[in-house]
Amino acid sequence: MKPAVFLDRDGTLNRLPAAGEYVRSPEQVELLRGAAHAVGMLRRAGYLCVIASNQRGVALGLMTEDELEAVDAHVRALIGGVDAAYYCTHSIGEECDCRKPEAGLLLRAAEELGIDLEASWMIGDSITDVDAGVAAGCRTLRVQPVDFSLLDAAHSIIAGNAQPAWKAEPSCTSVLSPAKKIISIVP
Repeated sequence: MKPAVFLDRDGTLNRLPAAGEYVRSPEQVELLRGAAHAVGMLRRAGYLCVIASNQRGVALGLMTEDELEAVDAHVRALIGGVDAAYYCTHSIGEECDCRKPEAGLLLRAAEELGIDLEASWMIGDSITDVDAGVAAGCRTLRVQPVDFSLLDAAHSIIAGNAQPAWKAEPSCTSVLSPAKKIISIVP
């Protein structure tokens, strides 16, 4: 069993599109600064890096599966590689277990890749990312959708200081970061 870092895509690896918009083509992908370096650091530290992202633009007919695959391939190339990517293409309200905050994407990845969920992390920019990580049994980091947030999170994980000094039931715990890029940690 291996530890992993599950990564939300939009707002964690690449810039968020405008409200109501979706990243629908490779040309629209703009990595957040520090994202590729963070993924490389995590992989060198022994973590599998797995994208886990809701992409309901497919269900809404705003993009095709082929367009999603092209965007995914471009993100992977810009980052320098990830170990896998899992996407939920269902719409809100559809019966599925993979749309975050459900844990299905993470659980499927864990089964297919031999991931130790208790030793793993979920990093994302929304509460649904945190909830999915908690539901899967991971520790979580919620970050601001800004440059270098993922890099700050990666440094914290690798340094081992991304855990509060106290033991508490899973809950969002505020973290006061000088740059305020890490919003919360769930141990």
